[in-house]
Amino acid sequence: MAIDFITSFAAEDHGTYAERFHRDLIEAVTRRKGRTVSAAMCRGGQGDTNRPLVADAQVFVALCSQVYYDDRGCGADWAVFEHRLHLVPPQFRPSDPPARVLVRWQPAKPPSGVPLAPVLSGEITDSYASKGIYGIICQEGLRSQAYWDAVDEIAAAVCAGQECSPPEVSVGELPALSMPFPRGAGDARVCRPSPAAQPGVPRPRKPTDDAERPRVFISYAHEEDGDVHKGKVAALAERLREEGIDVFLDTSAHRKGPQHWARWMHKHYKEADFVLVMVSPAYKRRAEHEEEPGKGDGVAYEADLILSERMAVRRWYERILLGSFPEHGKAYVPFFLDGVTLYTLYQDLPELIDFIKSKSS
Repeated sequence: MAIDFITSFAAEDHGTYAERFHRDLIEAVTRRKGRTVSAAMCRGGQGDTNRPLVADAQVFVALCSQVYYDDRGCGADWAVFEHRLHLVPPQFRPSDPPARVLVRWQPAKPPSGVPLAPVLSGEITDSYASKGIYGIICQEGLRSQAYWDAVDEIAAAVCAGQECSPPEVSVGELPALSMPFPRGAGDARVCRPSPAAQPGVPRPRKPTDDAERPRVFISYAHEEDGDVHKGKVAALAERLREEGIDVFLDTSAHRKGPQHWARWMHKHYKEADFVLVMVSPAYKRRAEHEEEPGKGDGVAYEADLILSERMAVRRWYERILLGSFPEHGKAYVPFFLDGVTLYTLYQDLPELIDFIKSKSS
């Protein structure tokens, strides 16, 4: 039985977000089809592992970005599906094959001869067009309307693509194929299967590659915004974990079962190499004890720990780091933390990660 669709993504891409998008797309396609859907993920840099899947799938979903176009493995997988598309007689072959669904993962200019991932709404200024799925996840969250609108439209494209799926092929029948990307790979050929991964495509570093990973405790407030801020903090935590950083976050602990929260906060605050304070309106109110009684006591407790350290440790600002999403900023820094570096995320994320790793090494 043919696979309904595969999701092709770059080896250097954010694997956690790609996997979440893939699962959400399966769910959305399942709702539309009214049946169980068979799907697989094809990560670049896997050598010939993906070839049987690409040769069999009805629809090829590509998470397009600059790192995708730079990935030889993705170029090889694209070439296999392109070969299948050209098995359809020219008179029946659409110029924009519905069975190849191009997702704007991150806005990027495609290589010559490769089509641009289209916008969904027709408006080049909407979130999907300007940020791509990855940008929406990072900035608006996995629960945002923009994210789910995009997933639903992409699911509709997958369903339409299944109506025009190209002929299946066996791996043994594939000829030598030209790779459409990355740049300079046009003369390379996709030919016999080989057990080795594609050389030159670095695998993403996994957290387990580091014997001593830095530990970060994230202190933040649950804003009254329908969990938008909470979701963005959770996405940030996943991004840090992808970079090999251990993160202590309440939502992760909550999934493990009941907690004694005061003990949990105190334990992980003390164990962490760094405390990342994510400033926001509610955080400032609660940290400064200006919130109504009984509301946001967790932030108030953490803020008291931070204030005690601030008073006792001269270079406290090297462990207690301040972060903010663009919509908040300096105006929401608690008074006792004012005057030190404020990292705006995700603009300053590389600098934040570099600092954490340099100080913990």
